[in-house]
Amino acid sequence: MIENNRQQQQEAARDSVIRGEDIHDEVRQIVVDALKNGQMEPEHIKEVLQAVVNGAFEGATESEPEAKEVLKQTVTGIDDALSQVAQASSLAIEEAAGNVEEFTEHDLKRALTDLNDLEKLFFDTLSEVAKGGQEVTSNTINNIIHHLQQSSTSVGRTVSETSSHLTDFLSSKGKNIHLADVAKSTGASVASVASGLLAGIAESLSPEAKK
Repeated sequence: MIENNRQQQQEAARDSVIRGEDIHDEVRQIVVDALKNGQMEPEHIKEVLQAVVNGAFEGATESEPEAKEVLKQTVTGIDDALSQVAQASSLAIEEAAGNVEEFTEHDLKRALTDLNDLEKLFFDTLSEVAKGGQEVTSNTINNIIHHLQQSSTSVGRTVSETSSHLTDFLSSKGKNIHLADVAKSTGASVASVASGLLAGIAESLSPEAKK
């Protein structure tokens, strides 16, 4: 089932790039839709991003100017989707912090670590996928990565803002969370809450809602 889902996401991204009409918003929606149904653990996020970028590679032409534009829109669409993921994760951590019976301090540590690692996950996944692309697409992705690292990403800004807020929020709740030596085995419960919140955030930011 998961494999079928990844194939569908890859095909959807490829088709969006081939149409070339609204790549940014379509890619953002593909990523959000893939993550809003209970799959916001880092490994799932990475798999979705890999599928989407591979799909964009398939749809991109070998013409450098065209490839540069469509891949730029693909990457910024992913970036904005991950910014929404960061917002949902932050809200989920706040909710979890108030539910001491269901969520442990270890759950909060894991969720905070995943949130703070989100931009790195973004860059690492793009770099890994670029290695398997054709010369034009790989070079284009690497150039986009370099540019974003020199400037900033939407997800990076959101993570910075939410992390600062969460530090103050958790401190007010008497929780001083230290992120060192957090095992990777927990956090799925908070991620599940975040998935549900992501759907609401995505809906509130849709063109129809803004109207």
